[in-house]
Amino acid sequence: MRFGPLVLVPAILAAVPAMALAGERDFFAGLDVSGGTAFGSSSTTDGGAPFAGGGVVDHVRFGETTGIGGHIGYRFDPAMSIFISYQHIRGDVGWNASFPLFGVSSRFEGSAVSDMITGNAAYELALSDATAVRATAGLGVTFNKLSGLVETDRATGLFLADVAGHTKISPVAQVGTGVRYKFTPSAVLGLDASVAYAGGFETGTTRSGNLGITDINPYKIDDVWRANLGASISFQF
Repeated sequence: MRFGPLVLVPAILAAVPAMALAGERDFFAGLDVSGGTAFGSSSTTDGGAPFAGGGVVDHVRFGETTGIGGHIGYRFDPAMSIFISYQHIRGDVGWNASFPLFGVSSRFEGSAVSDMITGNAAYELALSDATAVRATAGLGVTFNKLSGLVETDRATGLFLADVAGHTKISPVAQVGTGVRYKFTPSAVLGLDASVAYAGGFETGTTRSGNLGITDINPYKIDDVWRANLGASISFQF
């Protein structure tokens, strides 16, 4: 599992105390973990090597997802705040592709990885001195990558090829709701449910396997949605 972008999280957290020393008392930052699922479809009808007549994609499937990330923000008053968040989300993905010209079909399996950066607004309604409910909405960008893709024959399960990965940049939108519990004057635990539009994914333009290294038309997954349950801890400065 690759966590290169996660170096952003400690860097963000390290910057917060310096801002607090500058006189700001309403900054907060923290860490997030999540788990969930994803849904998507495909409009690809010409995937794979052109001489194969075009692969028609169907039965797109996602496995459970896991995520880790961080956030940093500013509270204007007890109810309103804004924050920037980063999430690294990973899960399994697969689909089938049929090739009508030859009457065969393939199965594809791999990983779908997203690095999401969003700007968010939040509104909290206090239920007690320590507990509040919160609603959030955010917009941003996501870097979606398909990796570790393996093509096998659907009928026999025999290996056919490794398919090149690719990173696609897509817009992202997210809404959520949750509960906040302040267990110390400066520390808050959160439990949240969220739904996000995560854009699309696509493969690279080559495959290597039973036919050698071959150029292909990319396989694309469109309009991916994610539903997540998450937990967070935030510290105010």
